[in-house]
Amino acid sequence: MRTLKAKDVIPMGKLLSKTDIKPMLKDLFFGGKKTRNNSELAIELAFQMLENIDKIANALFEFLAHIEEKTVTEIEELPLDELVELLKQLFGDKNFGSFFKLAAK
Repeated sequence: MRTLKAKDVIPMGKLLSKTDIKPMLKDLFFGGKKTRNNSELAIELAFQMLENIDKIANALFEFLAHIEEKTVTEIEELPLDELVELLKQLFGDKNFGSFFKLAAK
């Protein structure tokens, strides 16, 4: 997976608009709830996305295809273990927190 870049904000915004993640991000990054470390944040966001998979599947596959520089079909056809690994890489990216903090504003 390539490093997240400024151009990734647009497809991620599309993904976030399909879920209830934005209020959770605001709580996590700007108070309201006890501050969590990046690992806890990644796990919670991953579960939020899984809970909303029926709403976000197309946007998620488009976003993953964008950052992997592959087609949507290639992402959709990945073995499940590879998809999970790809999501783990995304949520473990060092720019992940900064990226979602920006998205939460």
